[in-house]
Amino acid sequence: MDKSLYDNIYQVEATHWWYKARREIIFDWVFRALKKYENPRILDIGCGTGFNISYLKQAGHERVDGVDISRDALAYCQSRQLDDIMLSSAESLPIHNSTYDVVLALDIIEHLPNDRQALSEIHRVLKTNGTFVIFVPAYKFLWSFQDEISHHQRRYEANDLRTKLDQAGLKIEKLTYINSFLFPIVFIGRLALRLFPSFFNITSESQMNPTWTNGILYQIFKSEMFFARRMNFPFGVSILCVCTKDK
Repeated sequence: MDKSLYDNIYQVEATHWWYKARREIIFDWVFRALKKYENPRILDIGCGTGFNISYLKQAGHERVDGVDISRDALAYCQSRQLDDIMLSSAESLPIHNSTYDVVLALDIIEHLPNDRQALSEIHRVLKTNGTFVIFVPAYKFLWSFQDEISHHQRRYEANDLRTKLDQAGLKIEKLTYINSFLFPIVFIGRLALRLFPSFFNITSESQMNPTWTNGILYQIFKSEMFFARRMNFPFGVSILCVCTKDK
């Protein structure tokens, strides 16, 4: 990603409705998975500014490592006093086999030229009975300038992601679309960006919504947590999947 995007993420990820609700929904599943392991070792692939690593450490999980291909990202991690960070591509991890109990790839594999290779690497570094949590953007027709500045290679549909996870040897426990309630708003917003790009003087989609709507959008998005525990959404802006490694 461009350094300017890391700057923007660092400034807004603690409070912006999308980052905040997304994090709470994802970590509802992550913390549930972590309960299965004693003193679990965790890897955050594409750790970015290190917010999620700090979030895990604040929750009492000290054995958390991060990997990212960007030196700009790692500089932000260091500013948070995070030391267990590696500079590497997700497609060739400098990690021994069967090292981690839990691996996270949150809005990462869509950036990679070879997502299949990255999933194979994730399978390799996971311990047997380990858990993999993945979050990716959904639907090619939602492609926007945010995908461009984020250097995305693709967006996914559930069946496509399921096939790639199966081929990597990962057993799917949960697979659902997410950010479904706000899907119409996101679709209209991205269509407007596509049709009238000069009208919006922004460097990231996080700047599109007025400040006063932040709390409202957060509550709407977060409310999906209750339903995601009990069902799979048939459509949404993103996809959440929880997998395990059987062998």
